[in-house]
Amino acid sequence: MEKTFRLKKGEALLLTDETQRRYFTGFESSFGAVLITAEGRSFYTDKRYLSAAKAELREKGWNVEEFVSYEAVGRRAAAEGAKSALIDYSHTTMTEYAALKGMKLRFKDAKRRLESLFAVKDRREIACIARACDIAEKAFYKTLSFVKEGITEKELANALEANMLALGADKTSFDTIVAFGANSAVPHHKTGNDRLKRDMPVLVDFGCMADGYCSDCTRTFFFGEPSDEFVDVYAAVLEANLEAEKKIRTGTELAAADKIARDVLEKKGYKEAFTHTLGHGIGTRIHEYPTLGPKSAGKLKSGMVFSIEPGVYFDGKYGVRIEDTVVLKGGVKRLFKDEKNLILID
Repeated sequence: MEKTFRLKKGEALLLTDETQRRYFTGFESSFGAVLITAEGRSFYTDKRYLSAAKAELREKGWNVEEFVSYEAVGRRAAAEGAKSALIDYSHTTMTEYAALKGMKLRFKDAKRRLESLFAVKDRREIACIARACDIAEKAFYKTLSFVKEGITEKELANALEANMLALGADKTSFDTIVAFGANSAVPHHKTGNDRLKRDMPVLVDFGCMADGYCSDCTRTFFFGEPSDEFVDVYAAVLEANLEAEKKIRTGTELAAADKIARDVLEKKGYKEAFTHTLGHGIGTRIHEYPTLGPKSAGKLKSGMVFSIEPGVYFDGKYGVRIEDTVVLKGGVKRLFKDEKNLILID
């Protein structure tokens, strides 16, 4: 999907990051550079992709050339009126920066301007994310039939990932997290070889990519008979999740969005157990701008896609997190369709 980036007089935009290149060109390659100036758009790559890039991009108005050096890229930028090159400092290594100096242009950081562009999705992008959510959701519920005593976290994660791929995912959008029992109290637990026993909670954080866009979801269910305490905690987290969905609107301050869910959990007595932010942007990367946190500055805009994921964690006991991918269109629209009630597997 082609995107428009507004350049100021004398600026050129240079993109070397794989995900950002694909965002602007729609062409996937492990190596390349995108140069956008006031005069035109150029894509540089090596011989592995050159013929395919020419066939796909030239008809879209791109100049496609074999990459020789950044000095050559810089000469084209200068010839097209550029005196400075915008690069994303957050995705530029020191080694790459040393090579970029061959362009002989002044550099400016494009991070914030790119973040703002990426954050608001168009209809096609939203459709891609919705498809990724649909695949992930169907795969999760299909995988529940695989849950049994003695299965390992890795085995359950592998089954879920296989189901996502079988249903049409390009790949997972991050390493699947499966956490049994006390492991669920670690928000980013590393999926391991622990085995499932009766009367254990199970936290699963998962997502996949479809057409270059991510989905992100967390569900917590129980294998066996949960305690009244666990049921109460789950209900509190679900209430926080639903309250945020209900009250977040276009124009809501990022910190205020976080506070909606945080206030619910504080009233329930779980203030200290909610240890992370409410959510993050989702798009071609699993974590994008904006962050919905207590210290975040800025407002939510229509077209933003982000997670709503309140969670509470009790070290050594268990954790509960309920996460959805949502899109903002005036109000929140969920891209997962399940009811999110506590699932009990006997």
